[in-house]
Amino acid sequence: MALQVLAPYDYFLSLDFLFRYIFLTRFFFCFLFSPDVSESPLCEISISCDNLLCDSHGRAPNVKCVVHVRNGPGQNWIKYGSTELIERSSNPIFLTTMSFRESDGVCEQSDARFTIFNVRERMTGTQTMIGHLIVSLGSLKNIDRIRLPISSSSPHPGSTPHSHVGFLSIVVWNLEREERGSTESTPCRATASQPTHIRRHHEGDEKTVGDMIHIQPSPSSHGFSHRRTQSLPPRLGYKLKIPLQNNFGILYSQPFMQTYRFHSGLGGDIFVHEIMAESKFSFLFPQQLLSLWIAEEKELLQEMIGLGELREPWHTKQVKLLERHLWLINVYTQARNNLFHYKGTDFKLSSTKFDSTYEFVPLNLHLQRMWAQNESLHKNGFHDIITTGAYTATSQGFQQGGLGRMLNSYKQFDSNEKTNLKTHSAWYLANKVNMTYESVQGIKRLRKEIVERMQVIMKLAKERKTHGLHRFVEDIYHRCRLLLSICDQSLIEEAFDFLEHQKVTLSIPTSTSVDFDALGRSSDAPRLIIDEGIDTPNSPLRSVVELFKKRAEASKEVSSSEDHTPDSGLGIEDVVKSFLDSPSSNYYRPSEEPEPWDLTQLNIEASVISLNSKVISLAGQGANISFSSLRPIQRAQSVKTQLNSGSPKVISDSWRKSLREESSSSTTTSGSKGGKLSLVPLNLNIPSSVAGPDTTKSFPVPSTVSKNGEDWGEELRASLKKLRLAMDGLLKTSRLAHSIFRLQENAEKSQLGYVIKYRRDVCFSQALTCLVTALMGRLWCRKPDPSFLYVMTRQGPLVTFHSYLTYLSDEASMFWDMKVAIEDLKSVEFVLTLQSGRRGEDETDFEPNPRLPFPLPKVSGSRSNLKILLPVPDGVFAMLPMGSSRSTSFVVTPVFLNIGINENASYAERFKSMESQEKSNHDNYSRLLDYHRQYQSLSLPIKYNNSKRNSTPEPNVPRLLDMLHEELLAKKKKNVEIIHLSATITRLMMGLRLTSCKSGKDRTAMAATLEQVQILSQDYDLAEHEFQLALDAMRSEGTRRENTLKNIGQRKYAFNSLQVFALPKVYRPPPGTFGATTT
Repeated sequence: MALQVLAPYDYFLSLDFLFRYIFLTRFFFCFLFSPDVSESPLCEISISCDNLLCDSHGRAPNVKCVVHVRNGPGQNWIKYGSTELIERSSNPIFLTTMSFRESDGVCEQSDARFTIFNVRERMTGTQTMIGHLIVSLGSLKNIDRIRLPISSSSPHPGSTPHSHVGFLSIVVWNLEREERGSTESTPCRATASQPTHIRRHHEGDEKTVGDMIHIQPSPSSHGFSHRRTQSLPPRLGYKLKIPLQNNFGILYSQPFMQTYRFHSGLGGDIFVHEIMAESKFSFLFPQQLLSLWIAEEKELLQEMIGLGELREPWHTKQVKLLERHLWLINVYTQARNNLFHYKGTDFKLSSTKFDSTYEFVPLNLHLQRMWAQNESLHKNGFHDIITTGAYTATSQGFQQGGLGRMLNSYKQFDSNEKTNLKTHSAWYLANKVNMTYESVQGIKRLRKEIVERMQVIMKLAKERKTHGLHRFVEDIYHRCRLLLSICDQSLIEEAFDFLEHQKVTLSIPTSTSVDFDALGRSSDAPRLIIDEGIDTPNSPLRSVVELFKKRAEASKEVSSSEDHTPDSGLGIEDVVKSFLDSPSSNYYRPSEEPEPWDLTQLNIEASVISLNSKVISLAGQGANISFSSLRPIQRAQSVKTQLNSGSPKVISDSWRKSLREESSSSTTTSGSKGGKLSLVPLNLNIPSSVAGPDTTKSFPVPSTVSKNGEDWGEELRASLKKLRLAMDGLLKTSRLAHSIFRLQENAEKSQLGYVIKYRRDVCFSQALTCLVTALMGRLWCRKPDPSFLYVMTRQGPLVTFHSYLTYLSDEASMFWDMKVAIEDLKSVEFVLTLQSGRRGEDETDFEPNPRLPFPLPKVSGSRSNLKILLPVPDGVFAMLPMGSSRSTSFVVTPVFLNIGINENASYAERFKSMESQEKSNHDNYSRLLDYHRQYQSLSLPIKYNNSKRNSTPEPNVPRLLDMLHEELLAKKKKNVEIIHLSATITRLMMGLRLTSCKSGKDRTAMAATLEQVQILSQDYDLAEHEFQLALDAMRSEGTRRENTLKNIGQRKYAFNSLQVFALPKVYRPPPGTFGATTT
């Protein structure tokens, strides 16, 4: 798109065109030149004016400076930046600075024009030009400070045409890029100054007036440079450097940067570097979650098919469940395909919140980063905030009141059933589906851990390393014991009894051919041979075929729009093939009879005893086990009987607690060469001769006999294979019971459960994507912090979510969506892995994707047991603790606090009950308090705050927690002090910060800028009189107005005058920055 060439000042006549012009030029540079946030600029300048003329009434002007650049005489001027507005001042000192970067297309030969405006009316942008001057960037680069006259190009009260209307002072910094590991802090010396060529430029006249004026260097140009305005004391000798932000361009895109110079209370400067960037995880990470959920839905579909043909009314319920599974799989598949084929910016526009195409993507996700450096204190640091819209399913509507209320309705079914049953076993009968689901997930997890240890045994046997073999066998024995205690015998017996009476016995032909040509495929498509009675009228497989036919008829473009991405879509052929040809044999086929429960247990027990006997015969030492000891205590006693003497909740959680205790004794670590599997069972004190480099590497199962004699691996192979088949039988039986109890579930409850699952997945995907963005940014784009890594691996990081939703109408439903989504983050396990490594049996596909120029975290597990592998750089991985009492895995502690601040919040607090919001804030405060108790036990070194003349310890966190509790108990309206105190507490405990509102654009911008200025005040000694000035500067010329431009095409916040008045004072944007109507 060609840009229209404008005269120097014509475009100021139209404000709308000005915004479009800025938008196009900004994005033109962004897409052609991807700026490096660590790039050393040609120079950075700070601007101030003095002796500006007043108007005829003696009033000082409202001053603003706009900077344009061009690369040579005769070329067009392009707006490069502007300062904030200083009201009623003839001697303004601007806090916003200008950094001229080569990536923006400027060079030393470029010219910069400084135009001074008097803004008559801020809301409409009406302004008049006071004067201007032109200077070469190459000339500015070679000086430290200069004061130049401003020429007026039009008659001004009290002046003549082309006379001086004031002076412009420019202070120049030549910054260097920080080197890796550099500790240099020597004073900055200026190079020998060259004559500076200043050209006075007049409207309509491209030629200079008079000769070139040679500006002699000032005395301060030599030796230690004096880079301050004349109203401030000399700066201390300290070399400023651009902060090094490695890998920033790998994880984030389209960074927008702004720089400031604030004054500290001790007479120094505070250099602030503000960055806003888009996260590349926004559209990529949700694809992995969708793939996992699609696979889980396919498992549930296969479970239901495995029941075979049932009698009525169960057959009708079976078909309905199949329909729901197929619908959900197709919705998720289409959503994943949309994300896979997405081309565009790396964030979801706030104006598209009602579009369901990308509903799994967080809204307006950005990194808000601030680098602050106090010269006099020699103190600097990064401060990150993840800003986003609410984690909600806006496209699904809010008729049912959000996830929290939907879950309450879902639990109401259990209460009704309990009331109807009037027995102590009501909880048990109403939660059989959840119990069997947890059993399936527990068996899958234990089975995986046992298989990993079986592989290690085979490796040791092949290498004839006898010492330590018995410890792995003992570990397998304990896990098999726990494996047999997961499933409740009474549930299995009840499921078998149902199947015996309700399953239809089929007379199945030898083979039945299914022609998929009728399903919309080409005539050349292969024919699938199925031996499961698919031609019987009520076969579940036939039901799936019929459902597929209906969908194919409803969509005429099924064949043409077929997707070829990996694992895309659910075709009937794929479903049947994956069910019948599954090599894992983890599902019963419709024609199979389930294995008796006692036989399954006996097979596992016999396999473990056989394995132990073989190890004893080979190594001379084995585990001390017996046939009876493998059986869990009171295994034959049913849960129904136990309910009469104990709490059902305690009984149901007992095996999960045992599973956590058993599993916590071992962990997996990466870092082996070649990306092989690394397994280090930490609870097995293996000697170095055994647990050497060979035991920590993956290996293929040996298939040949050793040349020096018989292969010990062959001796163990039969027992290990038998054990694995026995565990498969246990998993199949547990899945069969789960599918039967799902079939018996209340129809309305089941339907509501699927609606909740869909909405919950959408909200959880958004929340987890934001959390992963925060974690990866902390680990990749900042210098490794040993203290943070210590807290992360010992306790897990604190993650505080601040929201500014109003507990009223749709935003109340959004509040419930966010609350549930953030609560779900507690169950996610994160594992730190080396970037180039692979870990775990199910992670063999963790290969670099040529389409992804950055390390993408890997998702595994299930909804109830999700695991995220976070790849980290070598420098971070080298600092991780690897002791026997520590682990590279962790879980986060999420804290969610919400305070409404807009005009609707005023109405809600006056006329509506805020009990739910207050209770949520109190509950999260309790979680924050518990986290701090654990944090204190870590015994971290005390940090000192150098922002005062006498070094004092950091603010007392317990005192801040007490203040927070007092604020929570106080019945104040729009009590934003709760947010401010929790942000400070989080920062002191090295936590992560996320801020959101409905769109992540307006209220979020006010909150993020306020938090940044509060950090400058608390940690960097920002002068008190500059607090509000710094706040207005960031909100008017900072990165957040660029966020509004990217979302709605206007550099205005979506507030009107009444809405601004309703906001708390510290959250109000400056005049002239609001007025947009699009959110």
